[in-house]
Amino acid sequence: MGSVLQFGLLFLCWLAALATLLIFLETWFGLSGRNRFLARRASGAYGVITVFVPMHGASGKVERTIGSILQQSYPFIELVLIYWEEHRHFEQLVKQFRSARSHIPVRAVPTSFALDARNNRIRALEHAQGVARGRWFVILDSDVILDRFAVETAVEFAGSNEVSALALRAGIRCRSWLQRIIAPSMEHLLQMVRIANRRREKRRAADFESPFLIVNREAFDMVDKINRIPGVLNDGAWSMWGYQIEGLRTFEADGSRWMWRDADVRSWSSSIDPERRYGKSSAGFVIGSAIMAVLSVAGLAFGMIHGIDNFAGASILAFSGVSYLLMWTSYFLFARRLRAAAWFAPLWILSYFPAAVLTLVEMRRISRGRAKEVEVPKNIVSS
Repeated sequence: MGSVLQFGLLFLCWLAALATLLIFLETWFGLSGRNRFLARRASGAYGVITVFVPMHGASGKVERTIGSILQQSYPFIELVLIYWEEHRHFEQLVKQFRSARSHIPVRAVPTSFALDARNNRIRALEHAQGVARGRWFVILDSDVILDRFAVETAVEFAGSNEVSALALRAGIRCRSWLQRIIAPSMEHLLQMVRIANRRREKRRAADFESPFLIVNREAFDMVDKINRIPGVLNDGAWSMWGYQIEGLRTFEADGSRWMWRDADVRSWSSSIDPERRYGKSSAGFVIGSAIMAVLSVAGLAFGMIHGIDNFAGASILAFSGVSYLLMWTSYFLFARRLRAAAWFAPLWILSYFPAAVLTLVEMRRISRGRAKEVEVPKNIVSS
């Protein structure tokens, strides 16, 4: 009976090592050259760049975003702040930045409607377009913080490669030391869910709002004129979708080195991937990953206690060691990407289970929120 259990543990450790290896290879070696953003300082003048910021969300995050724009190294920038005129705090914030001494001119565009919904932000951008003088437009989410050289490197990449629209994905950074310990494990769990669902998902990331989008004004004007034809959707000029439809050259890449959001591990998925839906299969993948983590530790403990006198014991120890080492390496690489606690990598197992619990709780909360959003229109229609 003992040999049967031993070979059962061997089989499970082999499966866990194989799954961990596949996820590791897909995560760190599955990037194509198409998605690599090779940034460098601007080699020439690209004219004035207009940065649009539709102000919504927490005022503290909006203030940090605007402050990062005013510290950009590129000298020819104008800032357009779009806000709902009923939001008094944002109005005071705009006045504060307009009165501050800076080489960047700040323009204010109030709107008569709130900017929480994406469609309203597109309307607001169309309303603010008339005050822009730049040769390039940057549309920036109000919770994204830019590195000092973010705008300069983005316009250099787009200009030198003749790209009409460049969309960059923002990274995530945590503030407290406890969150920096848990964050790499949470990112590993969500990365596994992304890989598992990648081939079944039909949506494209370009269909949704990009946190950082830089577009050439000439290409923008062309797409915008087409969108104003009666019967044509009028939001294509402010997303990658319109440029791809018209056959213009576009580029999407990871910009986490140059821009990031301040995130909380209690709302990690909502911060980094707000459009993603989660179901029972996603929760199953998280639970399965936690089981694989348990197997790696259990296999190591079994091999050390019972020794490697036979083939099964040696194999259990080897497969468990491979799993643990791969998870150790993934934690370290994710921590470097997130600027988190890379020194905690050897003890990654201590942060993995709290991360799994937090991820499952957030998935449940997101699923319930989506269900309520669906129920509200149904109730309105029935009434």
